[in-house]
Amino acid sequence: MVLGIVGLWALGAALPWQLDARSDDGARPPGPTAAPSAPQETAPGPPARSRAVAPDSTLGFQLSAHHGTDARRALRVMKRLRAAGSHWVRVDVGWSTLEPDGPGPFAQWYVDLIDDVLAGARANGLEVILSFWLTPPWASASGSLHAPPDDPQDYARALGRAAERWSGQVAAWEIWNEPNFDGFFTGADPATYTRLLCAAYPAVKEHDSSPVLLGGLMYNDDAWLRRAYQAGAQDCFDALATHPYVGPSDAAPDTPAVGAVWRLTHTPAMRAVMDEWGDQRKRIWVTELGWSSGTDNEGNPWDRPVTPRQQARYLRQAVELIRDRYPYVGPIIWYRDVDGRSASYQDGFGLLTAGLRPKPALRAFEAEAKRTKRAGR
Repeated sequence: MVLGIVGLWALGAALPWQLDARSDDGARPPGPTAAPSAPQETAPGPPARSRAVAPDSTLGFQLSAHHGTDARRALRVMKRLRAAGSHWVRVDVGWSTLEPDGPGPFAQWYVDLIDDVLAGARANGLEVILSFWLTPPWASASGSLHAPPDDPQDYARALGRAAERWSGQVAAWEIWNEPNFDGFFTGADPATYTRLLCAAYPAVKEHDSSPVLLGGLMYNDDAWLRRAYQAGAQDCFDALATHPYVGPSDAAPDTPAVGAVWRLTHTPAMRAVMDEWGDQRKRIWVTELGWSSGTDNEGNPWDRPVTPRQQARYLRQAVELIRDRYPYVGPIIWYRDVDGRSASYQDGFGLLTAGLRPKPALRAFEAEAKRTKRAGR
């Protein structure tokens, strides 16, 4: 029973399915978004530095090594990546695993696991972003892990209990994962998500003053973000989280956006929406970004791997691009810590191999972490 729950949780929490997206003609990924808005990258530009919050381009990584029944592998990985200069670790927590059978006491084995992970992060001096998602079957009519809960207060109550337990151990609370993607949030409706976000915000703040993050959104989806603002999201988050993966998936970080949401260079369009709503003081956090050095893509341009050396080069170029052009963006979280055990595209995003050996990307990560530290960011 336990292993079955773990398998469902890890499957939903570990894989960046947005990079497996396909269209009928292979030209672009399907999306929950409206057609991309007109190009906004050059018109608004980044806000004036005097209006933006202080730069923060510190680096972190997405933890996947805790997808199991104990934290031993995760502790080894966190120690290794902290030594490489990581400041942050993003930890996904499955609501469906905490409360598999109904509202009530959290599953003790899973609480113990997360306790151990957070203690390990603290011992290694890592700041934690906790992403809370995956609906238990009892909380929605469909029973899907990715369905919005029928009652947002069910989510808020569980999140509030998590915030009470782990208050002081979490540096930021991320509300769901890629809610603008139908595969992760059924319907991908901004108004539905906003109701969830606005229920979650006071539930966290009752117990913990750490920032609450909207997102992280799949790609730089400015049209969806605008609709969330229109639905009333503005007062329900402290920072915006995005996952600005580049498509096709072997394209360089500085590939021009030309109005496409699946480009890192479309970031100013996100900022422009925040500016429209007077949210210049809020930062954009990159809570996932990466390229895969896996091998199996079956000809899909949205699953094209890069070489290990390209992966390292793109990591370095992405961090430098964000640092140089977008002072309102950061922290930057690399997806992910460790490769999976297969040769597939989905398993190739790690800084470390499955055997915990360093990849060229880890050396690039370490160099950029040192450069960020020297710059005082």
